[in-house]
Amino acid sequence: MNPIRWKYLAAVFLCTSLVFLGATLTLPFVKSPQEVTYLGPAVPYFGGNTTVSGYYVPTVDQGSLVKIAVSNFVPGDVEISVFPTKEGSIAPTGGPVFIQSLPANITISIPIKATQALGIYVISYNRTSYILRVFAVFSPYFWLGSYAFAGVVGALSSGILLYYYIFNSRRWKLEQQAIKEATGKSLDLVGETFC
Repeated sequence: MNPIRWKYLAAVFLCTSLVFLGATLTLPFVKSPQEVTYLGPAVPYFGGNTTVSGYYVPTVDQGSLVKIAVSNFVPGDVEISVFPTKEGSIAPTGGPVFIQSLPANITISIPIKATQALGIYVISYNRTSYILRVFAVFSPYFWLGSYAFAGVVGALSSGILLYYYIFNSRRWKLEQQAIKEATGKSLDLVGETFC
């Protein structure tokens, strides 16, 4: 196939990879007010009447306020705990910020003392269901950060491909020009012998 076409395809791939890399590096830092609703429990009841569900709140800035509303459950059958966690995980990295057995529908406001992600554990007893709403300022694209390595690999590989096909297309043009010139001269020589 004509290497010039491959060169243009490699250029498109490079541009796409650079846009994707830029998105993975910048969008996770663009934060806006978010509201997320969960219908619980997230873990189904298997062989018992109690289950523990974990929920992740992406990194929120220091000094901001996280509101958690729990509703539509049997009073006393839901217990909630909120704790700091590492980015992308719901495993606790410190003591609980809030822990309480809920007697009725409640909205909790938690001031954030350090920029961090949060984990929420909800224990529901007696096969109780609930609605959990989280209101916070975080990036809806927090998950894109985990694809930054793929963006770097795509940009590097497409850059190498582009360089290769630029070099190859120049050589191909010179070859085509040499073939054209050689073919033209041989036809002229043939014409002279017959005249």
